[in-house]
Amino acid sequence: MTDLAMTLLGILFWTLPLAAYVAVFAATIVGIMRAPLSRRSRTRWIWLVVLAPGIGIVLWFLAGRPAVAARR
Repeated sequence: MTDLAMTLLGILFWTLPLAAYVAVFAATIVGIMRAPLSRRSRTRWIWLVVLAPGIGIVLWFLAGRPAVAARR
């Protein structure tokens, strides 16, 4: 393979996971903004996700989202 082909394959290889990460990051921020949280709590969650994105995103989806009331 030529150097150009290897470069293009490398770009494609890293673009797909990066696009998925950006989508999950954006979905997390939108989820935090839409959640019924106090202003202080919302600010803390956003700071956590921005400063420690890996842990912040996982924590938000595991423990941070408020429970949705069960519908009858």
